[in-house]
Parts: sequence; C-alpha cells; structure tokens
Amino acid sequence: MPFVILCAFLCTSAAVRGASLVGQVIEVNSGDVITILNLNRPVRVRLLGVDAPEMDQAFGDVAKKHLADLVYNKSVLVEYAGISGDHSLNGRVLLDGADIGAQMIRDGAAWVDPGIEHRLSATDREVYQRSEDAARSERRGLWQEEYPIAPWEFAKAAALRRNPVATLNPVAPARAIERGKSTSELTNMTLFASRVGSSVTSVASSFRASDLPGFLEPVDGGNWRALHPPRESFSALVPETGETKTVTIPSGDRMNDVHLYRGRDGRSAFVLSWLTATTFGESDAEAMKRSIIGFVDVWANTFKKLDAGPQPLLTCELENERDISMYGFSGLEFDLSSCMLPVKARVFTRVINGERQMYIGSVFYVEPNDNVDRFINSFTITPPASHKKAQKPQNR
Repeated sequence: MPFVILCAFLCTSAAVRGASLVGQVIEVNSGDVITILNLNRPVRVRLLGVDAPEMDQAFGDVAKKHLADLVYNKSVLVEYAGISGDHSLNGRVLLDGADIGAQMIRDGAAWVDPGIEHRLSATDREVYQRSEDAARSERRGLWQEEYPIAPWEFAKAAALRRNPVATLNPVAPARAIERGKSTSELTNMTLFASRVGSSVTSVASSFRASDLPGFLEPVDGGNWRALHPPRESFSALVPETGETKTVTIPSGDRMNDVHLYRGRDGRSAFVLSWLTATTFGESDAEAMKRSIIGFVDVWANTFKKLDAGPQPLLTCELENERDISMYGFSGLEFDLSSCMLPVKARVFTRVINGERQMYIGSVFYVEPNDNVDRFINSFTITPPASHKKAQKPQNR
C-alpha cells in the first residue's frame, strides 16, 4: 500500500536508470541500512546519498524506527550504483515510485551524505538538498536540536577516542567463501552468481517431481544423442529421453532466457544449463566456482526432496579441480567423489561485449559407471569454424 508523500517534489522518476533489484524488506539495520530478500538471498542495502545518525548516537534509534515504519515487510525496488566497503549495496530505494532516501531526509531523520552524493544524478542531488533545507527550516526530527551533530563527525570523534594514536595494524585478509552459509555480503562476483543460481532454480522448479521416480532408481535412458543447441558453443552426449526447457526470468532491467537439459540413465542424473547475462566485473574463476556451487546445490536439493533422507546430499567442498580451458573459454572440472551423493561437474565461461556466457554440466550418480565419464568427457567447447578450417587436410 503506498504511503503518503509529504511533498510532491519528492517523487522522482520511476524509470530504472541502472541495474536494479526487487525484494521484500526483512530487516531494518539502522536509519540508512536495510536488508531485503532477493532471489532467496538476504541482501544488505545502504541508502545512497543518505546518512542517518549512528545507532549509539542521539536520534539513531528514532531514525531506525522511522525507516522501519516506511519500508519494513514491503516490496521495494533498489537502483544500485556500487558496493560499499562493508559489502552492502549502495542504491536508491524506491517504494511505489517514491524515493525513501529523500523521504528520510525530508522527515528530519537523516542528512544528505556529502561523501557520496556525487554518485546521485543532478536531479536527485537537488531533491535531497531541498529536502534537507526544508527539514531544517521546519525543525523536523533531529533538527529540533539547536546544533545536531552530523553522523560523520560523530563517527570521527568516536574513532579518535578509541584510537588516539595511529597504529600500523595489518589489514585483515579477505574471508574465504563458505558453502551453505547464508550471508548478506555482496560482491561483483556474487551479483552475477546470484543470477545463475536463481536461473537454475527457476528452471529446476518447472520440472515435475514425478519425473524422477524414487531416489535415482534405475532408469532406462534409451539411446544417447549429441546435444548442440543452435548459436551456442558447446556440445555434449546426453540420454535421448531427456528433456530440455527454457524459462525467461527478470534480470535487472532486462529479461534473460535460461536453458536447461535434464536426463536420466541407470542410477545417474545428467544436467546441463546455459545462459548469457550481464557481467559485473567478476573474474572467470570466481564466476565458475560460485556458479557451480549454486548449480550443484540446487539439483542436490531437488533430489533430496524425493529421497526424504535425514542427511544432506552434499557434505563436501569443491575438490579435484582441473583446468579444461579451450577455444577462448575458461573452463574448470571438479570430481566431488567424496560427497554423500558423488558429483562430477564441468563449467565453461567467457565474456564478450560485457555479456558473460556460462555453460554448466554435472552428473549425479549413486555408483561409478561408464556413462558418468561418457557424459562429462563429451561436454566440451566446439571448435570455432576458423579452427576447423585450419585443421582440414589439404587435397592433393
């Protein structure tokens, strides 16, 4: 339900001007930070251009409550412009087209952040500054005090009290990626990987549970065939009785087609997924490892629902990594044979004109068999036409 805007000029254009996320606000962390649930993942968002009182500062708890009153448990649009030092997403938060940051400033619950306002558009900077000027003149909220202390000044004074003399402490190393642990931290790499994970989840959920009778019970997959989708650069041998589906999902300000094949033969399940999405500057290695973790987890959980067993199917980390890069694609292979449900997987990726192509294949099996290696070894990048021509023997 839309909330009442106190001043008409606070409503800015609802057109998406950059990458965006939509999610339900599941937590209000402070007067300028919220956590939304996007694609089943908590994402921490810092309101761009807004600086509310610190939580241990006067009016900090009031600002937090005011923000909660505006957005808690509501669906918001986040137009993000980058990632801050604490791994939260910097972005404008919109509710029914209304700018929540401007509303907080207009209500006297926050300042315009002088350190980041340059990342706002000229129109938004004017709106934010006019909002603060109006709150000051009307003595709203924190402006009821004669000389309120800006949060950046408060934080600076607190830091000086804690550390009156500069130290040379080393910078703490970055934390390693932990599988299976929910985190609200977001990086360029996880922005892309979250798209991959959500894509696979969307397609996986479209298959019926009845398609997998029992938990990897023996199934006759019939003959095998070569799968080589049009305009794609990979091929693989797959069971002929398998099924291919395409689902279109929202991704920022565009729609992406996500393709997936799933087939069975014997006591093994064979899965392939391919998609193209905007890159966020993540490295190939990061994108491949994060994506294969999400891909395998999604399908393992799908099989687990059918098994109804008490133990998780995957209790291992990525292991036995092997570089299989070829024909301009970065590639990695993993042999997760120590998992409770053994898995072999391959992933290939490359970036062209800001678009990342991602090909992922995996086979889940109860016991080793010839078809496991048959599938995984056949999943390769097809040589480009120029390479084939160069390899063609000359007629004499």
